[in-house]
Amino acid sequence: MIPGEQVVTIGATADSFTIVCDRCAELDAAEGSSGSTFAGRLDLDLDRGTFLCRRGHSVRIERREQPPAAATEAA
Repeated sequence: MIPGEQVVTIGATADSFTIVCDRCAELDAAEGSSGSTFAGRLDLDLDRGTFLCRRGHSVRIERREQPPAAATEAA
């Protein structure tokens, strides 16, 4: 991971997300405003993707690995 890089992990079966951009949150705190959340979609056939928040900050989204089939059946 690159220092300062934003990486968010979503669930193995999630196809959409709403997250907080950490860089925007820092700016918002300094400016006294809000708007650091953004939503996106990562198709189930993709394990990762890079998104830009409203202010253009890069956020990498990674999907958690599916648990092994045996662990799923035991649960």
